[in-house]
Parts: sequence; structure tokens; C-alpha cells
Amino acid sequence: MAQFTFTNNTYAGEALAGFMASTLLEADSVKRGLLTVINDVKSKRVILDVDDDVKLQDPSGIFNDQGTTAKQDEMYLDPVTYEFMKQEQWDKLVQSWESQRLAPGAFSDYEGVVDLSDFMVQRYLTKIQIANERLYWLGKGATKEATFTSAFSGLLPTIAANSGTYKVGLGKSSTSMSAAAISNTGVVTVTSTSALSDGDVVTVSAAGSITDTTNGAGVSIVGQSYFIKVLNATTFQLVRNYNEINTRKAATFSGTSGTATISFINASNVLGVLSGVFSQLDPADRAQEDFNLQIPLHVGYAYAQAQANSATNVLNAFTDKKKMDYLGVPLQLMNHWQANTILGARSSNLFLGVDLLGDQSELSTVYMKPYTNDNVVRMKARMKAAVNAKFFNEIFYLSAV
Repeated sequence: MAQFTFTNNTYAGEALAGFMASTLLEADSVKRGLLTVINDVKSKRVILDVDDDVKLQDPSGIFNDQGTTAKQDEMYLDPVTYEFMKQEQWDKLVQSWESQRLAPGAFSDYEGVVDLSDFMVQRYLTKIQIANERLYWLGKGATKEATFTSAFSGLLPTIAANSGTYKVGLGKSSTSMSAAAISNTGVVTVTSTSALSDGDVVTVSAAGSITDTTNGAGVSIVGQSYFIKVLNATTFQLVRNYNEINTRKAATFSGTSGTATISFINASNVLGVLSGVFSQLDPADRAQEDFNLQIPLHVGYAYAQAQANSATNVLNAFTDKKKMDYLGVPLQLMNHWQANTILGARSSNLFLGVDLLGDQSELSTVYMKPYTNDNVVRMKARMKAAVNAKFFNEIFYLSAV
């Protein structure tokens, strides 16, 4: 039979990098180089911005300054410390370990001494990575895993709130429609659903007092995004909140709404949306190697569907994998992101600050039975991170709200 030992492990200092770096730096967008990572951010760090115009003048034997004033600005990386704490019953932990480690059959038992602390860490590693990915981009307010007290605005809310950002909405008739009513079961009444299909993702704005109660406490439906099911020619239903894509919880509501605005990007309009985005990108930024055009996963699916629908005399139009770029500009598919949002930015303008080797970063697993006689294992992961952007006037931002 398998033998089990559990070592009380605290990973700190140099040894911490292999574990805490996985939680903080293996978030999807970090691995793809969409953010610039700055390590050793122990407290508020100032990053200076300097910008100026260039004027080409007539030749002169005497130096003649072009007469402009360099604009100096600064942004901050103000790190927030937060923790993940989990207590697991020993028997269940061993059972889970066995189901993954042991081959079936009495003569295939795994032999040897096994340190279960690594297994405990790996069990939650992917979920912590996803939570951090959402936290970096969406901020604490839109990350249901984030329950700590400190403010963490996230990159997309920070970019949207800055007056220098080049912002575009989805107010055109091809990407927006008015709703006459939303019922307490999420049924939305519109003039026509001809532009919508099952599985489209819509964003609600300018709605009444209806609230989303999917997770108990009601939150305003304004700014929320939903997968939909078309019911008939004039109604569709809000089936699942886009933020619940991993839990697959059905959306529930309290109250009703009169008029509302519904915005969407789907296969019927995605080519027009990308054409409009492409034409508004700054050529100087778009030409840089670290420039990325980032889209949520549902917009990527819509683009692939639109490519297939638009194909003429293509044998495998609906079976071949579609290339995710538009007129030569790569499209980065963002798995845990804000719906109906497109961001054009250089990775050198988007920052993630961490402190992997600081005293406030810690990962520990402890088997409690030798101390309290409780047959449980406790895990604590303390992390420290901050995000911000600079040169907002070089960032393109399209959103539904």
C-alpha cells in the first residue's frame, strides 16, 4: 500500500519564487507578454512619464529651441497584499491524491513516500492564477474571488476612467438596441431579435432597478453581461452572467425593468466592429512590436464564425481553424476578461508590480494533527501585486458601457 507523509512547508525567500511566481506571474496575459512585469515593488513606486512634440525646423547656425514644454507626469504602482486560505480534511485530501496518483487494480498500487504538500498547492494553483488574471484586468469589484478590503481598481477600469484614453462605445444601430422591458426571469423584449443568435453575449446598460441575484446579494444589472437564448422574434432571455462562465450558474433576477440599452458584438457585426477599430488605431502605436489588440473570447468565436460565413468556394470553411488576426494585426484572445470590450495597447504601457522575495509574500502548508489533533491540512498563500498604465493617450478602448 502507499505510504503518506506530510511535511510542514513554508516557502519563503528564494524558494518562494517557484511557487508564488506561479500564482502571480503565470496568469494567462502575463505568460503571453501582454503586461510589463516589475519585481521588487515593496511599497508605492513612482514611474515617471515624459512626453513632448517634435518640430522640424529650418537649419540655423545658432541653436534655436523648438519652444515646446515637455510634459512630465507620473503613475504609481501601489501594491496590495491579499491572501488565499484553505483548510482541507486529511482523509479527503488523501482520497483525491490516490484517485490521481494510483493506477486501478490491487497490484498497481503506488509504492513509496509521498509529500502531499506539493499536491495541496497544485490543487488550487490554477484557480488562483485565474483569480489573479481577473483581478489584474477587471479589478476587485468585478472579481468575485476578491473579498479583501483594500482597493484594487484593475487595468480596464483604470483605462476607462482616465480622461486621456481614446474611448469608443457600441452605440451604433448594428451593435446596440433598445429594450422595452426586462422581466424578473431575465426575458428581454426588443423590436427584433433578427441580429441575435443563441449563445451571443450582450451587455446591459441604462436599465431600471432590476438586480442580478445569481450569487445571493443583488447587484445592479447595469454593466453586467449575459449569454442569451433567443425565444422568438421579439424576445430573448438572459441565461447566464458572463462572470459565471466557469461556475455555469443560471442567472436569477429580482425586480423588473422598463427601458434598457442592450449592446453586443457577434457574428453579424464583428467584421464591421473590427474595421472601425482598425481604422482608429494610431499608426505609430500599431507599428510597434509590443502592440496588441485584445478581445474577449466570445468576440474571437464571433470572428471565427464570421470568417466561415463570409468564405466563398472554400472547401473547409466550417472545419478549418481560423487565424486570429485582422489585416495583419494579431488578435489576443483574453479568456477571463470583460465582455464586449476591445483594447489596443502596447505591453510597455501596461504594468504589473509584484514582490516575489518580500517578507509579505508567503506560501505555507501545515498538517494540524500534531498541534491541535485536528485531522486537517491548512494552506495559506499570501500575495502582493499592483497594476497601472501610462501614456493613456496611446491606448484605444472600446466598451459597451
